[in-house]
Amino acid sequence: MHSMQSAILHQGFALSRSRSAPQGFALPRSRSTRARLESALGERISAPFTDIERRTLETVPTGIAPLDALMGGLPRGGITELFGPPSSGCTSAMISILAEATARDEVCALIDGNDAFDPKSAAAAGVELNRLLWIRCRKLEHVLKTTDLLLQGGGFGRVVMDLTDLPASNVRSIPLVSWFRFQRTIEKTPTVLVVMSSENIVKSAAALVLRMEKQDAQWSTLLNGFNFNIEIVRSRKSRPLKSYVRVHLHSECVQ
Repeated sequence: MHSMQSAILHQGFALSRSRSAPQGFALPRSRSTRARLESALGERISAPFTDIERRTLETVPTGIAPLDALMGGLPRGGITELFGPPSSGCTSAMISILAEATARDEVCALIDGNDAFDPKSAAAAGVELNRLLWIRCRKLEHVLKTTDLLLQGGGFGRVVMDLTDLPASNVRSIPLVSWFRFQRTIEKTPTVLVVMSSENIVKSAAALVLRMEKQDAQWSTLLNGFNFNIEIVRSRKSRPLKSYVRVHLHSECVQ
């Protein structure tokens, strides 16, 4: 078993690769994973894991008002995919999703595919870092293995896979069966799995697919933010009257 090193960052916490495990870290299997995470979180959060039996809502808000008004939010027990080219707003949307969830006292996990997450910017945008497990990876195999173990362990309100900075050829190689495995793992839980990538890769395994596209910037004397179009590419709910929604996101964390 590889060793696992945890580091406290800005009142949050991160799991990173230890020096004794140059090929990355491996989390223990689901029961041990949950026990270790509960131990790490227990002093900060009285009930660190989302109650599996608490399924009062079929969808949860993103924190992006026009999108929530149109779609009702993200489906629990399903995969939501956000994709778009660099600077398309995926990171900003992800930060909004995490901020909304942590504000509701839900514990979230971010599996950072290439160690690109900026906790200071996230905290400034409203993410409660003491409710966020940040796992720093550098290889696709680490991302997939970690996601599998966390989903099997259960209890997270949102689990985000950030694949945007990994080589596109590697990300395209993920077999469809892997996505259906993740879907089967969470389908009877309140967890939302959010997959961020530069291309549409989850395909039919996703309950909701959103394509991000930046339109323009808004300035006063300083940069105030950006306007984006969000296209609803796929939704298992009934097709909305509009397939696009235009949103404004502040300049913090926009990527």
